[in-house]
Amino acid sequence: MEQVQGAARAEASGADAVPAFPEPLVFGRRPRLLSRPGPLPQVRRPDTEIDGADLRGLVVRATSIRGDAHRYFGTPRQDAMGLWHDGDRTLLACVADGLGSKERSHVGAATACEVAPDRLPGLSSPTELGTAARSFIENIAREINERAARESVTPDQLSTTFLAAVVEESPDGSRHRAHIMRVGDCGAWHLYKGEWAPCFAEADGDEADGGEAVATSTTRALPRDFEQVEVVTVDLYPGDMLLLSTDGLDRPMLLVPQVRKQLAEWWSRPDPPSLPEFFWQMSFQAKTYDDDRTAVCIWRV
Repeated sequence: MEQVQGAARAEASGADAVPAFPEPLVFGRRPRLLSRPGPLPQVRRPDTEIDGADLRGLVVRATSIRGDAHRYFGTPRQDAMGLWHDGDRTLLACVADGLGSKERSHVGAATACEVAPDRLPGLSSPTELGTAARSFIENIAREINERAARESVTPDQLSTTFLAAVVEESPDGSRHRAHIMRVGDCGAWHLYKGEWAPCFAEADGDEADGGEAVATSTTRALPRDFEQVEVVTVDLYPGDMLLLSTDGLDRPMLLVPQVRKQLAEWWSRPDPPSLPEFFWQMSFQAKTYDDDRTAVCIWRV
């Protein structure tokens, strides 16, 4: 009996020794909104999604987190994300951000990510990329229009930005090539040796040093602007990482140097984070940056 009681005491003592999970990091002044769920939204969407994969030469971590403002007011997460692999050499990753002014925009964002795998065109060579990307985006816009018709609302109510990356493994495995396409202001970043480089030209140095972000694409959204497709190709070699994000992460990346520096430090380590660790990293707080936050990180290993 004494041995049993002693084991129980030791077990309880060990449980008490487990450290509490740390609060998310705060950059700058602490926001007035607490980082915790408030009322349940009338529209039921999960507060958070998290996903990941270990593939041939790639490690993927992804999460979509409801912003603290949406949590406080009990409104649904308007961001969405999606991952899909063909079982061979092609990975599709996408993120979408429903426009905040549109009540049903979360439906548009979710629809875009859900139908993307079924609308993926063949991307056999860079010369075909522009045409293939426009066809891909146009098909997704058509799906959003059809969803709006089924719900008896105007397509404008489902407005969403959208970004997708099709990552293809080269036949010899030396590199992976990412074809990235977007409509709107979602961001794509390349991380190498601790340094960030924007994949799209508008994220220039002046913005990153704290200037006002250029807003040339902020009003572009599907299904309306399906012809306004931006396309870029990035080669990924061992040690590289590709970040896809909605503007809930892209804006603090651009305008808060501490955020860029800390994320680069975390995501340049030899081993990518676990799923719980990745969620914690993405849960950081920065004053005025309380929008939904979605990111897909793709490490080339």
